[in-house]
Amino acid sequence: MNPTSEILDQMPPADPEAERWVIGSALLQPACLDGLTLKPEDSHTEHYGQVFAWLLDRRHRGEPIDFGLLERHFDSDDWMARIAEICDSVPVAAHAGHYARIVARLAKLRTLRAAGLRLLQNAHDPARDPAEVLEQAEAELAAVRMVAGEGEPVTIADAAEQAMLRIDEVQRRGASVGLPTGLFSFDNDQGGLFPGELTILAARPGGGKTSLALQIAAYTAARGRPVYFASLEMSAVELATRLACAEYGVSNRLVRAGKLHDAETADLSEALNQQAQMPLDVHDRGRLTVAEIRRQIRKRQKQGLALAVIDYLQLVAPHDARLPREQQVASTVRALKEAAREYGVPILCLCQLNRQANADEIPRLSQLRESGAIEQDADVVLFLSKREPTYDRPHNAVLTVAKNRNGETGHLKLNWDGPRTQFDDPAAPAPFEDFAPFGEG
Repeated sequence: MNPTSEILDQMPPADPEAERWVIGSALLQPACLDGLTLKPEDSHTEHYGQVFAWLLDRRHRGEPIDFGLLERHFDSDDWMARIAEICDSVPVAAHAGHYARIVARLAKLRTLRAAGLRLLQNAHDPARDPAEVLEQAEAELAAVRMVAGEGEPVTIADAAEQAMLRIDEVQRRGASVGLPTGLFSFDNDQGGLFPGELTILAARPGGGKTSLALQIAAYTAARGRPVYFASLEMSAVELATRLACAEYGVSNRLVRAGKLHDAETADLSEALNQQAQMPLDVHDRGRLTVAEIRRQIRKRQKQGLALAVIDYLQLVAPHDARLPREQQVASTVRALKEAAREYGVPILCLCQLNRQANADEIPRLSQLRESGAIEQDADVVLFLSKREPTYDRPHNAVLTVAKNRNGETGHLKLNWDGPRTQFDDPAAPAPFEDFAPFGEG
């Protein structure tokens, strides 16, 4: 017989006895419910799930639990006889947590089994796109991994100890534990980009957000720190060309027009050879889902991924295209924030501003395009705006920290070099270098 068929014919993993013991323990010692993270749907036996839901509801309402109330609610002599047997069969009511962990573990196995069956069913459909099937399966597995209730609360004493260790590390290093961006003012004032945080970089179309993100990615990768760059708008070749032009100050316009001098061609060749040594992976698909982005981050996280960049938010394919557009974007932002926390990697996500944003004014949080959830879920929101320089304000660009969940807000001056598609920091104490020599450790 086919081993696969044998597995499919088997009953899903369950332990009705452990489910009964949880219910019996709760009836004998209702206070034990306060320490359980078990959910009614974790019960494989429907009746046990119904009784457990009733017990939880009573406990959460602060109402008493006893056999008489249970009998009145379910109104079944047969059930009451079975409940009495259940209570008599409980080995030790104080071990309710152990019984609940058995039930929860098997519930997770059943969830994984169901996801595997859906994967098998979808894989047998010749009309399905393999990439779509894979993304759906990975999204379901990620949901199992992120299921609520797995993490237990920590005491403030434990949190204080960890906070002190972090403070000691910062003091020992004499610098932030954040990832430097290469922009002196931002790194000095804000500490860089932090692991586990989602940073939104927003600008109007043509506002330079891709250039700045690529500049930060290259600055990071040039120091031997791996970077994943999801480019949904520009190809990897375009990004590599732009990066090489920026390194040697060659106009990208001359490259496109085929009007380079021999010396400029040699410079670009040298820059591209140096780029080849950088741990920078560009994912240039026009339609990427959050599930695929998470998969790529997860693959690289084990190799020390330092930064993930998404260019840009509104182009990420929604998990459910039937939802209103605002809900699609909100779901994407939430998923990216979860990915940053789960994998402990800073995520820099680019974003479009809506049409209300005036090119001559500093943008506002209300002008983030298509979703108020961007402002709500992001840890940091940055606005990039260009301006005409004046005598009093010779700089021609501003980086605005509009939101910082763990720090201050404010405006930082930048200089935009159009031919090089680069931003320089006029506050840098020494001549500002966009990149360290490629391959520097």
